[in-house]
Formats: sequence, C-alpha cells, structure tokens
Amino acid sequence: MALFRITVKMSKHCDGMVIEPGMSIQYASMFSNNQEREKINSLFFNHFGVDLKKMNALTPAYLNVEKI
Repeated sequence: MALFRITVKMSKHCDGMVIEPGMSIQYASMFSNNQEREKINSLFFNHFGVDLKKMNALTPAYLNVEKI
C-alpha cells in the first residue's frame, strides 16, 4: 500500500470556498482511479471544509500528488 501526499498548488476562490497553496492531506491507497478521486475529495472536505469537485479543482492543475 502506497502513501501519497496531495497538496494544493495554487489558490482558487469559488462558491464561497477558498483553497490556498500548501493545503495538504495524506492518503494511503493501492489503486489510482476515479473512485480514489472521490475519496480524496471527501478527505479535503472533512479536513478543510472545501469541496474540490464543486470548485472544479480536483485536477492536476490545482493538485500535486507525491508518493511518500
């Protein structure tokens, strides 16, 4: 099982939510697919209260993924 750190690369303001560079979560996974995107979105929502999918920020343009 791999451990990933997912970090926001650039700021965005949308729908009353704000993301800033440096906001990050750690995520353990065995797979890399669309179901994992939903889990990542829910981790950001639980930790920071932002819905990346609703902000259209659940993309590599806004997020940096590094394997730890």
